[in-house]
Order: sequence, then structure tokens, then C-alpha cells
Amino acid sequence: MFSDRKRIKYGLRSMLDLLAAATGLLQWHERCMRQGLTILMYHRILPAAQCRAYPLASLVIPIDVFRQQLRWLAARCRVVPVRDALAEISAGGTRAKPLVAVTFDDGYNDNHSLAAPILEEYGLRGTFFVTSGFVAEGRPQWYDRAAVAWQHAGRQQRRLLLQALPAMADGRLAENVDGRGIQTWMEGLKRTAAAERMKLVMKAETLAGKFLDLSGYQPMSPEQVKDLHGRGHEVASHTVSHPILPQLSDTSLAAELRDSAAQLNAWTGAAVSGFCYPNGDYDLRVEEAVLEAGYGYACTVEEGRNQHDVCPTRLARLPMTMQRIMSGCSHDHLGFRAELCRVRALWRR
Repeated sequence: MFSDRKRIKYGLRSMLDLLAAATGLLQWHERCMRQGLTILMYHRILPAAQCRAYPLASLVIPIDVFRQQLRWLAARCRVVPVRDALAEISAGGTRAKPLVAVTFDDGYNDNHSLAAPILEEYGLRGTFFVTSGFVAEGRPQWYDRAAVAWQHAGRQQRRLLLQALPAMADGRLAENVDGRGIQTWMEGLKRTAAAERMKLVMKAETLAGKFLDLSGYQPMSPEQVKDLHGRGHEVASHTVSHPILPQLSDTSLAAELRDSAAQLNAWTGAAVSGFCYPNGDYDLRVEEAVLEAGYGYACTVEEGRNQHDVCPTRLARLPMTMQRIMSGCSHDHLGFRAELCRVRALWRR
């Protein structure tokens, strides 16, 4: 259920969408899409009930909603993997249809079992940024363990977890255990050194005080990664272990980039040209390392549309999240269109 504040927010947003459509502003922005490349960012596609129970709501989209979005895209846009789309926009100019790429981060099992078949149902292919170590080891990632532990912890336990974060040592945010508390917890972990981070994750699991079911957080298998490539999808890199790249030494950074591409190549038999920054974090040193490792492009989490002269290591994407596009689990076609063409970016300025 939504709070009164959110009901007002969603209602106002819908009114603005209707106004944009009635005045032609929405349609004008949709025509502008034909001048560049729009890259959509997804993580997981799951049944609606699992989406409602998921601790990190911004990472999941219900199956039926994803299918509706793909149906709309297939009818009105040219949807191809990022690698192919970049080759098309390099010449510049305006196309007959908007050029769109559909991407997935991390390499979860549902990418293969649910997302890819829906793409193929409409004759489309996507780009899958795979964390090679996640797939090779077959175990849940640290951030999934941390999120599930938070979800099962009580208020007092959550307070202790926030206080344990280095950035929270003074207790300023210790009271933020509800609402955006999980975002504070997860962001604090990302900014913590890897060794200390794992200690905090294990502390969270202990404080949760019960068996934590992580069966729904499994990666694809190497065979499934190979199968995606064989079916015409692009398999690209998301590093070996999903670290915060600017935190790494030069040696560790090079290894994360090199070893991931080598492992994906061994599974698929194809060279890897695409890369995606974990958590969207990068700097000039990371960009240079990406190019030195032989990647042709890198995706960020920065929002925007990519024009023909875009820097290949700074590709913008649009997050396709429940909160931004629909109310509850019902799909809002007008809201999807408004997010896709970025007319809603006007309201967020």
C-alpha cells in the first residue's frame, strides 16, 4: 500500500504525463529519441509476488510488466544489443525508429530463464553484463546477503548495523532504521573496504538470528551464459567480483577487468567488447584501465540518451524500476513512454 504522500506524488506525476501527451510535448521527445541511442537498465525479472517481497525494490520488475514493455518496444523501436547499436549511431543522423538497447546487470539465473525468452518472444536480443565470479562460484553476492539480512533483522539489530558502519560511527543516522534505512545500510557497505565489508555482512546475518533463505539469488550457470551467446544475445563483462573499482589498486583493477573477459571468452568462445561499471563507480584511472583491457565501451548508471559522439566509456542508461514507471504492479504505458523519452526528466530538474 502507498502512503498518502506517495499517492499525491504518483497522482501529480500522472497528471503531468497526461499534460505532456495532450500538448504534444511527449510526442516531440519521442521523435528526439530517433537521433541517438537509449539504453535501458534492468537487473532481475521475477514473478510479481517475489517482486513485492524483494528487499531492494529498485532491482526487480514483474514478468508481466516486462513483457508489456517489450511488446511496446518491439512495435515502435529498433532494439539491438549495445555493441550493435553503437555501430549504428556512429554515423550520426536520424533513424526511422528510435534505437534502444536492453541491458541486464550481474548475471542472475532469471536473466536466462525468464528475461531472455521474453526478449526472444518479440524477436529481440539484449546485452547481459555478467559478473564472472558470481557465475563461476554459484553463490549469492555479498550485497544480496546484506539486503536479506537487513530485511530479517529487528529494529534494534538494524540500529546496531548502522552504528557499525564506519561512516555512521558518530551515530548521526543510527535512528534511520525504517524507510530508507536499507539504502543507508547498503550504501555504507559499498563505501567500506572489502575485508571489513564482509565482516559487517556476517555480523548482519548473525544479528538476523535465523536461517536466511538465499535460494532465490542464484546466478546463471556457465552453460547458460554460453547458451545466451548462442541465441544471439550479447554477453559482456561486469568484472569478476563486483568491486567498487576506484577503491582497487592498479593490479587488482587490471585483474578484475582482464580475468572477467577471459572467463567469459572461455565460456562463449567469443571476444568480449562490452563492460559495465559495478555500482556505476568509475574515475579517469578506471576508464583508462577499461580501454587498456581491450573493451570497446563501458556503461554507467548515469541517465541520458547517447548521441553519435558519446564517449564510449561513459554510456548513459535509464533505470527501469517499479518506482519510476508504475503504481503497485500495474503497468502504466504512458509513464513508461514518459520515462523512456525522458520527458519526466523535465519534472525532476
